[in-house]
Amino acid sequence: MKKITKYIRGNVIGVAICLVSTLLVLNAVLMYRNNEAIEKNSAIKQDADTMVKDVEVLTTYLNNIDLGVRAYGLIRNHEMMVPTLNAIKYIPTHFKSIEERLVKEGYDVSGLKELQEVYREYVDFNMKMVEMADLDSMKAFNRMVSQDKGMTVWTRTQEIGGKISEFEKEKSVTAQASYKSAVRNNLYLQFFIVLIGIPTLFLILVKMKNDNRGRQKLLTELEDNNRKYVFDPGTAVQFQDQQELIENSIRNLQHASEFIEHIAGGNYTAEWKDLSEKNKAINETSLAGRLTRMRDQLKHMKLEEEARLWSNEGLTKISETVRNHQNDLAVLSNEVVRFLTKYMGAQQGGLFVLKSDDKNQYLELTACHAYDRKKFVERRIDIGVGLVGQTFLEGETTMLTKIPQGYTYITSGMGEATPGCVLIVPMKYNDTIEAIIEIAGLEKFEKHQVAFLEKAGEFVASALQGVRTTEKMKSLLETSQRQAAEMRATEEELRQNMEELIATQEAMARKHAEEEYVHQGKSSQELLHTRYTIDN
Repeated sequence: MKKITKYIRGNVIGVAICLVSTLLVLNAVLMYRNNEAIEKNSAIKQDADTMVKDVEVLTTYLNNIDLGVRAYGLIRNHEMMVPTLNAIKYIPTHFKSIEERLVKEGYDVSGLKELQEVYREYVDFNMKMVEMADLDSMKAFNRMVSQDKGMTVWTRTQEIGGKISEFEKEKSVTAQASYKSAVRNNLYLQFFIVLIGIPTLFLILVKMKNDNRGRQKLLTELEDNNRKYVFDPGTAVQFQDQQELIENSIRNLQHASEFIEHIAGGNYTAEWKDLSEKNKAINETSLAGRLTRMRDQLKHMKLEEEARLWSNEGLTKISETVRNHQNDLAVLSNEVVRFLTKYMGAQQGGLFVLKSDDKNQYLELTACHAYDRKKFVERRIDIGVGLVGQTFLEGETTMLTKIPQGYTYITSGMGEATPGCVLIVPMKYNDTIEAIIEIAGLEKFEKHQVAFLEKAGEFVASALQGVRTTEKMKSLLETSQRQAAEMRATEEELRQNMEELIATQEAMARKHAEEEYVHQGKSSQELLHTRYTIDN
């Protein structure tokens, strides 16, 4: 018993809450059951009232039939039959509806069926009256009217309908009594709950007042830890009530949740609310400071990844461009300059390819994009001359952000403007510079853009070496073919000379033989024989 008493004293609020909860549950259950009884009794009363009205509607149908037929017989206007026909149409459905509900209520419907048969006979009687009127047999019509069948039907309706109404009224009275009983039970239950609940609530209030001081201290410590580990606004603690302390703690957690949600969604421009330069130093080790540093790191990583993807995509495209046009230097130069200028977001670009004459090497402008014609009057640049020539000599990238006056202009329909940055990159392959590309734009180029252009230069330089090698091979092939043709011509000339020499020798031999035979005094026959022999 002592243990129970001690437990109750130590858990006053818990016990009180359990007691009140039990009473509330009991109240809910009983109220639910009482409400069910109230709703059920209310529905019974409503059904009873509806049934009484439906029985009374039968009398209305009876009057409509009687008045419609009488009016038709007097003035022969078919519009007078509309109420009659409507009543005849709805009477069977109405009887069926009443019968179904009475069967559910356990009422003997034999009388109702008898009444329905009376109505059917009455309808047939009235339709015969209409036939008499149509045949202009007013005597027969008046004789049938004088029988006053409607009065008989009305009397029967009142008799059977009265019984049904009495039955329904009894149900309604019973339901009303049950309804009042349920309401009375609800009142008793509410009174009991109030009687038990007020002392219980008083105990809870006393306990809550005693606990309030400890809670205030706890919340103050919570605020101190909140400032230490979550966010410190850098202001003094000035809270008027506990709710303000709790709301501030929740607000900081909401800020943290929103900040994390923004970062998780890829929004690295999100800011921690209330974090400023004034309180940034005191939040270095708090959650706000750590999340801010994490955001900056993720932002840096995202920018690096975007730059990497941008560079890879560009290298893929420049590689495809080089591969598609590597057999034609002019087309290759134009496509490379056009692509790189647009992909870099620049406004001007020019490509200077290394060439040589019999004496020196030089750079020749082979393609340009959006340059003013005045910029490159001279298409040839000697090594070491100007920024382009100096970049080739040094072999390192040159980027100018302070452009000399008159160096170049970016023109548009609105006028001219000096570019904000000029980038000159040597295009190397195997440490051999094959060309220089110059790009000019309004904005300063980023580091990853410069690295991309240098890497793209390797592809272009490799292609230029291939083009140069191809041109050399074509030149050697043409030289070889020309020399072969010359050798064939020389051989033909030598062959002809040999043939002429042989013919000359043969002629000289014949002449020498003739002279020798003549000298020796031989006959002409022998001479002819000798000539024949020589010829063969």
